[in-house]
Amino acid sequence: MSRRETIIATIILIILGTGMHFVHHAPFFNHFWGYIFPVVESVMAHMKMVFYPMLLLSIYLAVTRRDVRQIGAPILAGLAVMPMIVAAFFAYWVFVRHEIMFLDIIIYIAAMVGAVLLAKRWSKSNTVQKNWFLWTALAVFCVFVIGFLTYNAPDWLIFRNLG
Repeated sequence: MSRRETIIATIILIILGTGMHFVHHAPFFNHFWGYIFPVVESVMAHMKMVFYPMLLLSIYLAVTRRDVRQIGAPILAGLAVMPMIVAAFFAYWVFVRHEIMFLDIIIYIAAMVGAVLLAKRWSKSNTVQKNWFLWTALAVFCVFVIGFLTYNAPDWLIFRNLG
């Protein structure tokens, strides 16, 4: 991706991910949409808001480049920053014991910027490109796990409604 394309993609993905956060208030929202869009204000919701936009970026790159090998880097980058979201949340949760929306927004934006920059860097990796099928299979697996955990989450703090 060029610098311009990277900046535009980052802005679009942040807007898209942020928009995902509010879909559960829409009148058309139902159980099916909950597998993709956040259903409660939780750490897991923010992880979904990174994963799915990065998955869309991987599809976009594969289609526009006409090269299926481009699919892996955004998927891996999205998965790589998801633990950062959890770590950053717990870093402040330990001290304040409640959600701070401003910090959540900063953490989300930092995660998305980091994910896009990692995807850009990893897109040049022969190992990432060569194993595109593995990354695609990993993404499909994650879609099912994330969907399952949306409605069958254990009683852990990252899944709890904090809003």
